[in-house]
Amino acid sequence: MASNSIDEDLVTWNKILDEIRGDSELLIKDLLEGVRYVAAAGVLVIALGLYVLFIGLRYGNVDDPVFILGMILAPGSNLVVGAYNINKYMQLRGRYSRLYELQKQLK
Repeated sequence: MASNSIDEDLVTWNKILDEIRGDSELLIKDLLEGVRYVAAAGVLVIALGLYVLFIGLRYGNVDDPVFILGMILAPGSNLVVGAYNINKYMQLRGRYSRLYELQKQLK
């Protein structure tokens, strides 16, 4: 009777561990996609800032002080936010580098 109870407990624990393993794979995947999203957003924001700077300098009135101020603030803020995002990506990538390796092993 005790052997049957132990077998049932093992089956139950096995089911629980299988569920945890499946959920952890999804969790790792979602986390790593979020980390990559931070990098992609940083690159996109920097590209947008450079585009605004290029268009502004090409078609804008560089003699107007308000325009010059706008050309410093608009692209400058994009470059700062983009650099922050890329820095954050590098921090998160370092923090979760072990998960990157685990994901490769799970595939």
